[in-house]
Amino acid sequence: MIVLFVDFDYFFAQVEEVLNPELKGKPVAVCVFSGRFKDSGAIATANYEARKLGIKSGMPIPKAKEIAPNAIYLPIRKDLYKQVSDRIMYGILSKYSSKIEIASIDEAYLDITDRVKDYYEAYQLGKKIKDEIYQKEKITVTIGIAPNKVFAKIIAEMNKPNGLGILKPEEVEGFIRSLPIEEVPGVGDSIYSKLKEMEIKYLYDVLKVDFEKLKKEIGKSKASYLYSLANNTYAEPVKEKVRKHIGRYVTMKKNSRDIKEILPYLKRAIDEAYSKTNGGIPKTLAVVAIMEDLDIVSREKTFNFGISKDRAYLEAEKLLEEIIKSDKRRLRRVGVRLGKIYKSTTLDNFFNNV
Repeated sequence: MIVLFVDFDYFFAQVEEVLNPELKGKPVAVCVFSGRFKDSGAIATANYEARKLGIKSGMPIPKAKEIAPNAIYLPIRKDLYKQVSDRIMYGILSKYSSKIEIASIDEAYLDITDRVKDYYEAYQLGKKIKDEIYQKEKITVTIGIAPNKVFAKIIAEMNKPNGLGILKPEEVEGFIRSLPIEEVPGVGDSIYSKLKEMEIKYLYDVLKVDFEKLKKEIGKSKASYLYSLANNTYAEPVKEKVRKHIGRYVTMKKNSRDIKEILPYLKRAIDEAYSKTNGGIPKTLAVVAIMEDLDIVSREKTFNFGISKDRAYLEAEKLLEEIIKSDKRRLRRVGVRLGKIYKSTTLDNFFNNV
């Protein structure tokens, strides 16, 4: 198996740089503002200039501003980033493999085993992918290529930013012996402290510990995972994941609490969301309101059967009414999120016509 892992570099902040080139070279942090008080919330991502100043993902915004008061702090625009991500994932990456696993908004695994003859061709394919993404979206990505998903992800991490790394099968044994255990995905602080107590410094050291002892300390699942990596028997396939949610949001011409004014925008969001289901039928519908202060309020309902677009119009209006009644603020944006999307050749079975 040859796996190619794609990681979008500091994605949210990079999209902001693409949209506003004046930000390039300046410290930029994208923030999730909670709205509870001024600057309450956390850093979603930061570019490398901001990271050099000590700003990290997950850091409280007030602390980041204390460390780097002159950095540029921008509110997160998740819908915008999702649009760019979708163009890259479905418009570019999907052309290069029939097996693609979208792990997150900015990460994807491609099984390219049947697309290349060897690792030289894999490397050339990686370069081609990088070039096309940058040419079309002006986004840099880092790529890792290896015999399994975990090693491909680690190799990408080692080559950030804007890099392309490769681990050939004949290099795996040496890689396992020299890889610090804390660099293995899934080894967090808690597990690392336990492994350290067992004198496990490198991935290979896992094999020196009795499996039953390791299982007792970190659990069967993690122990099996680390053993398979250390033995070079880990072979989890690249699995296409069904999109769990599809969301579409629309900015209104003016902030409003008037349902009659909001409904046309809500229906437009529903139309756009349903057009992206590729014939799938959702069982979960959420109405999402972005308020005038950028706070987010939502109401969700799950149905026993899939619901048609016409039914979604009616149910979404009810959910919108709940939001208006429970909150005194005006809405700035409105949208929907569809979940539990199913496909069937007999779609009638998924509709609740009662």
